[in-house]
Amino acid sequence: MTILRSILLAFGVLVSVSVANVHAASFRVTFINPGGDSGFWGHVSKTMQAAAADFDVDLEILNADRRPYFMEQLLQERLSRGDLPDYFILVNELQEGARLMQLLDGPSVQTVFLLNTLTKSQYGVLNERVQSTIIGSITPNNEWAGYEMAESLISFGKSGGADGSGLRMLALTGDDSTPAALDRQRGMEQAAADSGVDLLGAVPVNWNEDIAYERAKTFLNRTKVDAIWGANDAIALGAKRAAIELGMKPGENIAFAGLNWSKAGMEAVKNGQLTMTHGGHFFAGAWVIVMLYDYHNRPAPKSALDNVSFQMSAITRDNVNLFMERLGDQNWAKIDFLGFSQVVTGLAQYDFSATAILNAAKN
Repeated sequence: MTILRSILLAFGVLVSVSVANVHAASFRVTFINPGGDSGFWGHVSKTMQAAAADFDVDLEILNADRRPYFMEQLLQERLSRGDLPDYFILVNELQEGARLMQLLDGPSVQTVFLLNTLTKSQYGVLNERVQSTIIGSITPNNEWAGYEMAESLISFGKSGGADGSGLRMLALTGDDSTPAALDRQRGMEQAAADSGVDLLGAVPVNWNEDIAYERAKTFLNRTKVDAIWGANDAIALGAKRAAIELGMKPGENIAFAGLNWSKAGMEAVKNGQLTMTHGGHFFAGAWVIVMLYDYHNRPAPKSALDNVSFQMSAITRDNVNLFMERLGDQNWAKIDFLGFSQVVTGLAQYDFSATAILNAAKN
């Protein structure tokens, strides 16, 4: 106890400032999650919960479980209950965001868009009062991620003696309306065009591993495919399963790339069956809490959060061991998210990079 007291006295100023900042800033947030408790959207929720615990935020999560238009029902039910939160966190999944905002034409609750923000045309259909309640967004650079994933497949082809123009690549996309899916696909198509790749098709599989398996099996039975670009890890792994069943050898005579930093994706990278798993964007669940905390603590009049964009990062065979060591346990509570806050740290800019995450996750 004496030692602890000495430490607290030695660092008394810093400790008192940090604790005061956190507990004075408690506020309430409701997140309408288009997914559920597992998979990618489960990780978004878990990082959000870990950050909310650090900042003493009262967080409510409502899951749509990938059911079309169910986000609207969840929001309507939440509004009907009353006692509204200080902030809503919404996702423009399947471009439902404008309709969600129209439901908020009345309640004076501020909104942040997470991972998928409104398109310009969607924003334009909202009246000025509703527009004024949108205080910002945080989105990853999906286009660049899609490009790098395709580049890794092209490099695989070149390592086998073929130039980019000789590569026959199939793209299995997420869906044909979500902004993240479209941006990711756009990056892939640009990389294919830059290298003259023979792009066999871009087939939406609704982010589903089993559908990806079926579509990949159909293509592999019908024509020669050298590489399969999967919009997420589940898609890439489903396609890989189809290739193995047909006697192909991932990492040898066919290549796969995915995205999400999933455990299965990292394992496949480690054993050479995926060129990479891009991602890290599920940490946006934490970043949006960090940003809301800073916004909530700004002196009046408050400026908007702006639209924050961050880069995702690739996990490859060169760095997969480090990522698995630091993040493989998926224990997000061990990360001190206070260290990412501008209000707490005095930092001028946010650093949501993979390097910052890895440093914060040191055991």
